[in-house]
Amino acid sequence: MAIFKKQAAEPFRVPSLAEASPEYAALVDKRQELLTQQSTLNAERRDLVRKIEESPAPTMRPGVAALLGETSDSTAGLRGRLTEVQRTLSDIDAALEVIRQRLAVARTGASKAICMAARPEYGRRVAALCEALQAVSVARADYDNLRDEFERHDVSWASLGPLGLGFLGDARDGHVHRFIREAKEAGYYG
Repeated sequence: MAIFKKQAAEPFRVPSLAEASPEYAALVDKRQELLTQQSTLNAERRDLVRKIEESPAPTMRPGVAALLGETSDSTAGLRGRLTEVQRTLSDIDAALEVIRQRLAVARTGASKAICMAARPEYGRRVAALCEALQAVSVARADYDNLRDEFERHDVSWASLGPLGLGFLGDARDGHVHRFIREAKEAGYYG
């Protein structure tokens, strides 16, 4: 049957969400920028904590040292920067959550645009499946008729190696019929 010959499908590439939506692409870029910044700040935070832990304990309170004109805590600047880094990391976490929520919304719009662009190709492929399944349905009917003939004539045909077609479902309303019916209901076939 000609229907079973392999047909070269026209190349079709589904675009990425970022390709389909500049808004989505901008959000992905901003997320990556924040993740890079977060990684850099986490490394700096680890370094600051290590330096603070390695520093000797202060001999006097900073206020007393200032009155004496001395420095007592060599980690004051480090601690200030650590606080600043932790505050920024907290802000980045909050910003990443906002971006996650916005990406979810933008994904819906981008997906709709992709589906609209892909609809004709999807329909073509569903219709091709329906055509092939129609041919399978005809071939199955022919096969079932031959088996029925064997049975009617009480032929012992086990030597032919009877093959079961249960995977296709019921011959009158099985998987093939159901798929074709759903394709018709969705407007892709017949």
